[in-house]
Amino acid sequence: EDECGFIRRIAPTQFEIKQGFVPHMKVPGRFYANKSLEKLMFEELRVHVKRGESGFLPAVKQIANVASLPGIVEKSVAM
Repeated sequence: EDECGFIRRIAPTQFEIKQGFVPHMKVPGRFYANKSLEKLMFEELRVHVKRGESGFLPAVKQIANVASLPGIVEKSVAM
């Protein structure tokens, strides 16, 4: 639930991941998903949080990790 507080819908198929979702994010993350993918992305995040920080890394976390890389500008984007 805490992680979902960092994600906001900015258009019907567009979401923003606010800085702070993972440590050291330099820019926000952004992803585009239709209703089916949206459901899958949030479900994999919930499962990951419930199980802990081991194994599979959800797409939302991967987008945020890219936003933490040196030299990134403006935003991290995934479709």
